Amino acid sequence: MKKIPRLVAFVVCLPLIGTVFVKPDKGAWKTEESEEGGIDERFVIRVEEDIGSFVFQPEQLTEFLMYKAIPEDMVFSSSENYIAGADTVWDPEQEYLKALAIVCRSNLVAVWEAEQCPEVLEYEKMHFAANYFYRIHTQAASDSEALVKINEIERAVEAVKGAVITKDGNVITAPFFTTSPAGMLVSEAGDQVGFSLNYAYVLAAQGMDFYEILKYFYGDIRVNIYE
Repeated sequence: MKKIPRLVAFVVCLPLIGTVFVKPDKGAWKTEESEEGGIDERFVIRVEEDIGSFVFQPEQLTEFLMYKAIPEDMVFSSSENYIAGADTVWDPEQEYLKALAIVCRSNLVAVWEAEQCPEVLEYEKMHFAANYFYRIHTQAASDSEALVKINEIERAVEAVKGAVITKDGNVITAPFFTTSPAGMLVSEAGDQVGFSLNYAYVLAAQGMDFYEILKYFYGDIRVNIYE
């Protein structure tokens, strides 16, 4: 009879054990909430700008890279504009921004790994201009469109926090460009032409989610939480 309580305890605890030790299947990254990635705890990026040296965490710099990369003529609406009493809310702007967040973060992590995972990554290794990141919040404080843009970017980055593009188990450099491949914003070419900042928005407006957009541009890839 003493075995019965132990058996009951085992049966009750079994679902909890599964929750702790079995990682959730993210599938195609379409509807599930993402786990939080721990990239911010791994390293920081030092950026030399015109007024001095700044240090950013990867998730924050991901937001700033997005802000600077998005074409200037692209105007965003507040996410609340897409809520119209429907049970399912489709926000193409957010799907576009989620895809771009994963692209920018993947480039950060790929360079960091290529540099042997230093605690401080020098931003110049990214092959981008500094672009005055420190001015972004100042601009947003005085410009309503800029404020909406940065708020929407922050929301998208948080939604796919820690997610990177991988191929054969490795984080890849993810080329992206504005108007043509000749204006590629990262110097290292991938298997595909790269992520078009303009056409990705068109795809989102046509109904593609962020995972489908990334697959469209990069082919046989996966999107995983960086560990």
